[in-house]
Amino acid sequence: MADQNRNGWIASEASRKAKSAVAVAISFIVLVSGLGFASYKGYSVYMDWRQQDDYIGNGDQPVQIVIQNGDGWANVADLLMAQDVIKDPTLFETEALKLASGPTSYGTWNLKTHLPAATAAAMLNDPKNKVILRLTIKEGLRMDQIEPILMDSLQVTQDQVDQALTAVQADPTIIGLNPAAGNNPEGFLFPDTYLMSPPIDTTVTNALTLMAKEFNSVSTALNLDAKAQDLGLTTQQVVVIASIIESEVNNPDDRPKVARAILNRLKAGMPLGVESAFRYGRLITDGTAYDDPITSASQQDASLPYNYYINTGLPPVPISNPSKEALQAAVNPADGDWIYWVTVNLKTGETQFASDEAGYQALEDQFKQWCSDNGEPTGCS
Repeated sequence: MADQNRNGWIASEASRKAKSAVAVAISFIVLVSGLGFASYKGYSVYMDWRQQDDYIGNGDQPVQIVIQNGDGWANVADLLMAQDVIKDPTLFETEALKLASGPTSYGTWNLKTHLPAATAAAMLNDPKNKVILRLTIKEGLRMDQIEPILMDSLQVTQDQVDQALTAVQADPTIIGLNPAAGNNPEGFLFPDTYLMSPPIDTTVTNALTLMAKEFNSVSTALNLDAKAQDLGLTTQQVVVIASIIESEVNNPDDRPKVARAILNRLKAGMPLGVESAFRYGRLITDGTAYDDPITSASQQDASLPYNYYINTGLPPVPISNPSKEALQAAVNPADGDWIYWVTVNLKTGETQFASDEAGYQALEDQFKQWCSDNGEPTGCS
C-alpha cells in the first residue's frame, strides 16, 4: 500500500513539474513574441521616420510608367507619385535636373515602387530600363509578307494595316515615301531592324515611316538617282532591278552579274524570263499564291501582263524590298556579256552564267543532274 502511495505521489509530482515547465515555456514565448512585436513596431516607426522625406533602399515591386513625347520632369514626377515610386516630387525633380534638363527618351520604363528620388532619376536616364520593341524586316520580303510581321510585332489587326496602307496610297508623303515610288511602297521600304518605343510609336504608320526614311538614307548614300541616270534608267527602274536581284540570288558576288545580265536582256529586247517576276505579277494580278506551280500553258500565254517569259521590259513595280547590297549591285553592274543565269545548286545557292543558248542548256542540264542526285527537292520542278 505504501508503494502505491509513493508511486501516486511521484506521478503527481511529475505532472506538476511538467505543467510548470509548459507554463514557463509559454511565458517565455509570450515574452519573446512581445519583444519581437515591440522590436518590429519600433523598427517600423524608425523606418517611417527615416523615409519621411525620401524612400531608402532598392525599391520593392516592379512597375512601369509611360513617358509621353514632350513630357518634362514635373509630368514624370506626377506619374511616379501616382505609382508610389517616389516620396517627394520636388526632390525627384531636383535629382533629375542634375542628370538632364528633361526626359531623354519617351516610351515605357521599368521601375520599382518605393525608390529614392536619386535612384528613380538615374534609372530614367539609363537606356537599359527602357522597354524597346525590335521590329525586324528581312531582305527580299514582299509587302504581303511584311504585313503579318507588322501585325505580330505591333499587335495590330489586318484592318489597321490595310487602313495605314490605304492612307499611304492616298498621300505617300505621310510616311516620307521616296517620290520614285509613286504611291506604292513596295520596294521602297528598307529591310532592317528598327527600335520602337511602345506604346507611343508602335503604330503601322510609324513603322512604315521608319522603313521609308531608311530607304531614302540608303538611296542617298548610294547616290542611287545619279547612278540610275548614268545607266539610262529611272530610280524606280533600278529599284525594280534590285528587287529581282534580291529574289533571284543570295551570293553577293553574283548580284552584279545578274544586274548586267538583266541590262543585257533589256538592251537586246529579250524577255527577262524571270520566274520571281512571273510569280509576283500573278500574285498581285490574280491573287494566285506565290508558291503555286507555274503551268506550261501560263508560260506561253502572252495575254498575261506579268508573263516575262514572253513579254519584254521590266515589271511596273518592284517585286520585293531589296537590301543595300542588291541596290548597290543594280547601279554597279559587273562587266560581261551574260544573258542567262541558272542556280545549279539549291543548297548552296551556287549560280552560273551563260552568254548564249548552248551555254544555258548546259547549265540547265547541270541543274537537272543536281536535282536527280538530291532526290528532286522542292524547287526542282
